[in-house]
Order: sequence, then structure tokens, then C-alpha cells
Amino acid sequence: MATLYIASTETFVGKSAMCLGLLDHARRDGLRVGYMKPVSVAVVQTETSVIDEDAAFIRQYVGLSESLQQIAPVIVSQSVVEQIMRGTKIDYTKRLRDAYTKVARGKDLIVLEGANTWAEGSIVNLSADQVSDMLQAPVLMIVHYRSVLVLDAILAAQRYLGDRLIGVLINHVEEAKLEFVRSRVAPFLEQHGVAVFAVLPADAQLAGVTVADLHEFLGGQLIGPVEWGSKLIERLVIGAMGPESALSHFRRVMHKAVITGGDRTDIQMAALQTSTSALVLTGNLRPADAVVDRAEEGQVPIILVADDTMVTVDRAEKIFGHIRFKQVAKIQRFTELLDQRFDFERLYDKLGLPSN
Repeated sequence: MATLYIASTETFVGKSAMCLGLLDHARRDGLRVGYMKPVSVAVVQTETSVIDEDAAFIRQYVGLSESLQQIAPVIVSQSVVEQIMRGTKIDYTKRLRDAYTKVARGKDLIVLEGANTWAEGSIVNLSADQVSDMLQAPVLMIVHYRSVLVLDAILAAQRYLGDRLIGVLINHVEEAKLEFVRSRVAPFLEQHGVAVFAVLPADAQLAGVTVADLHEFLGGQLIGPVEWGSKLIERLVIGAMGPESALSHFRRVMHKAVITGGDRTDIQMAALQTSTSALVLTGNLRPADAVVDRAEEGQVPIILVADDTMVTVDRAEKIFGHIRFKQVAKIQRFTELLDQRFDFERLYDKLGLPSN
């Protein structure tokens, strides 16, 4: 049996999506798979318990038979931290080991979803390195490529983990940087003993959010049928210029949400002449009837919010890239990218698994 720890050095780089894609591919290859999130720090309170939502989603999506308590055995909530600070002794290491033994029974591959940083889990003696050491799990690191400075994080992890780091997946690479990453960055890492299993391009479908996502995040009133909430927003555009300049700018940006004042009828009408997924109107001002009619004609939902334009833009920007992966279309798209570009045969060889 093989175990693989999926790690990162920051949030929102694609760990959960990678776990799902790997589980799906391995299962199609005939392997019996299991999944765990050894330590959970981002948890939510339900009516009956505290749970890790991502772990619960993956359990349901993949159809795993183990209980959520076995899949996510160590929950580091505020109350747990307070208990530890008061001197309460709980053996979380034993709890994790017992859960792992049960989940691993009869499996060919166990995928462990790591914490957001190496430090998370230290308070219960289950930081990323402690978990990978305890369960003898090789580490696959997921990184978000922004610049060559990502090499610092990768080489530091290599120095820290040694042979336990079996390689990296370089994710979210902008189109203009793809050739450089493939021809310069990846070979450099290979020369330094770090296997590069894939270089994945930034993908609008994966980075985008739906109108429903944005409405839920911003609040306010939605004008338009509920089914329009499935429309995908790939970019945010601020409508703060003159109508002629706005129209020229809007034509260059597809599948966008235009954020502008509720009293800017000229900007709103200009946006509706182009590929616009949603209008976000600020100041709690209802648009003119002509705008509502034109939006209905083009099936463009309108979100009315009370905040001013700059506050709304600041809030909306936080959701892009940070939206969770719990959308079937996104999962399927990421799995498709992995199937096309990820070197599963090389990974299987490093893990000692049979390859097809």
C-alpha cells in the first residue's frame, strides 16, 4: 500500500482539487483508494458537531465508506486550543494513527490532504512534517506560480523534507509565463532533484465564480431568475469611466461582472452591449427600467448591494481564486487537466504502484 501527502505552503493552491483528481484517476486505474485530512484547522460548527467541510464534501463526492470522524480525525477548533492552553492532555497522535489504520485497511493508495502551511497542527504535535514522518508518507507539493520566487519555497521544502519530497505540481501558470516555466523553471528543478509532475495553466473556468457565488458572498438583492445564477464570471471590471471609454474597454473583456454605481445608467447600458455575465450595482440604487429590460433581454442578472463601489470591488476581489472547489464542473475540468498533463506513470513508479 502507498500513502501520499499533498502539501502546500499557502492556501487556495488546489490541494483539495488535486486530491479529488488523484483519487478519481487512481480509481479508474483499478486501485482501491482512501482519503484522509489528518488535521483540520478550518472548521465549521453544525447543529451536532464541528466538521471539516472540504473533507465532508470529498467523502460524499468520492463515495467513501469510512466515517467523517475517521477521514478527518483531528479537529483543531478554538475550544480545542483553549483546552490545550489550560493543560488538558489529549493524545491526538494516537487518534490519527488509529483512524489511519482503519482507513488504510484493504487500500492500495491513501491520499492525505495536508494543512495550509508546515506550521499548522503544531499545537497538537501534528504539523505537516510530523504527519508525513509518522505515517511514512512521501510528499507531493502544490505551488501557485506567480514568479520565479516560487523556487525559494520549493527548494526550502526540499531542504526541509529531503527525500520525502517526491516532487511538485506547478499550478495556475498564466498563459504568458507557460513557456518560460516549462523550458526554464521545470528543468531547473529537475536538475536540483525535484521532480515536476505537471505544469498546469491558469484556467478561466477554474478561477471564475458563478453569479450565485458572488451574490452569496456580497449579499444584496438579485434581479433575475435563480437559474441565471449558474452563469460563470471570469473577470471583474469597474465601471467608473465615461460611456465611450467604457464600451471600448468592456468589449475586450469576456464573461465579466461589471461593478458600477446604481445611478450610472450609461455605464450599465454599455456593459449590456458586450459579453457581461452580471451587473453589480452599488449604493443600493435600483437601475432604470431600460437597464432592467435590456438585462432581461440578454439574460444578465443584476446584483444590488448597499456598499459603495470601491468597498464592493475590494470585497468581490477576495472571492476570486478563493472560491471552493465544490462545483462538479470545476472538478471535472481539473480532472481533465490532470489527465492531460500530469505524469501519473512517474508518480506511480515513485510510490511503488502498478501503472497501466
